[in-house]
Amino acid sequence: MEIRLVSHASVVIKSDVSIWTDPWLHGKAFNDSWSLSPLPAFDEALYDEIDYIFISHEHPDHFHVQTLRSLPEAFKNRVTILYQKNNSEKMFNAFKRLGFPNAVALPHRETVDLTGQTKVYCCQAGTMDSALGVISGGEVVLNLNDCEINAGDCRRILSDLGKVDVVLNQFSIAGYSGFQDYENHLPQQSRNILDKMMANHLDLRADLTIPFASFIYFSSEDNKYINNYSNKPQDVAEYFAEKEQKLAVLYPGETYRTGTEHDSTAALARFRKFYDSMETLTYDTSKKIPLEEIAAAFDNLVRHLHEKYPVSLLRLLLKPVTVRIPDLDLTVVFSVASGEFCEDKEAAPDLIIKSQPLHFGFSYPYGIQTLGVSARYTLIKNFPNWRKHRIFFSLNNAELYLRPKFLFTPHNLNFFKERLPGAWNQFLYRLKVMR
Repeated sequence: MEIRLVSHASVVIKSDVSIWTDPWLHGKAFNDSWSLSPLPAFDEALYDEIDYIFISHEHPDHFHVQTLRSLPEAFKNRVTILYQKNNSEKMFNAFKRLGFPNAVALPHRETVDLTGQTKVYCCQAGTMDSALGVISGGEVVLNLNDCEINAGDCRRILSDLGKVDVVLNQFSIAGYSGFQDYENHLPQQSRNILDKMMANHLDLRADLTIPFASFIYFSSEDNKYINNYSNKPQDVAEYFAEKEQKLAVLYPGETYRTGTEHDSTAALARFRKFYDSMETLTYDTSKKIPLEEIAAAFDNLVRHLHEKYPVSLLRLLLKPVTVRIPDLDLTVVFSVASGEFCEDKEAAPDLIIKSQPLHFGFSYPYGIQTLGVSARYTLIKNFPNWRKHRIFFSLNNAELYLRPKFLFTPHNLNFFKERLPGAWNQFLYRLKVMR
């Protein structure tokens, strides 16, 4: 098989068919907080070769609406979208609205024939992520992208696939939990990502890893500090060399053919030259959003949560949160349980968030997740309470509602049945990494 790097998390995997993963060719992501870096390398001649598009999950750096909407109509009508089968139809409805009439739901931990030679395998992780295995000609390429998996998950994947030749993996910071003393947390977070890459590589008994997801920079004025702690391809290469494990570094536009030796020297030199010019990158400043609009967005969110979740559970688990909004020079207290949203000049803040990202967080089901991925808040205190909020908002975005009439639906029951093997292991692991 041939693997061509296009951009962040985006490759074209070619056997007797071609699969394009997570297209992102232009524009920004995560409430205009991430930008591509370096720029993509996509040859438009590939439109005639690509047969399938795999979307790993709904985060906007993988499900990039602006890119998908802009693709040629004839291409949209010809290709087939591959997406994980879960408890919701919302993504398949979104594909149709974007002009893709053909989509296939990939079942959890099963192989699906694309041709007589090539099969695909989808393995879900957490409430959102999924990995794609491509099996062809006796070789297996596993695209892990954002999946947080541990040794137990790797054993299950190996049991399903038999072997893994090449792993495609994330290599740098993809969000931050907002701790105020970031200079103490972010270096370790970067190191942990390298450790995770190596653990996945060894646990999957892979021949080679390709670092392919993290070709972005944090591009807002209030998150650009993250860039000082990001891993570069050179960091990954040195780490794998130290462990005497095989790595293939690709620059956008370059290819790797499975089963061959790969010299990363030229790609690493191009990356060094690119990162030497980082001072020319641009950063956005968000506009102010009036408090009345933030309050209205919160009120809509609360009414939805009260409809979908037992209010008694919200009262038990979610305590009020105090937020300092520096660009409005005021402090508010909000309570998901009671619906309260009010100013409080005397309260010490739990969080510091500017008005635009706070408004965005309340306005969309994925908004609070975006706050963390975009690294646009500061956590001062009461982390356990905020973590519970993040868990609830993740469940809400996944449409896993806890009122019985919404929870025990045929879609959900089938989803729980399919995900039961390994679910407890995944749940404990997600709690561990959500820090």
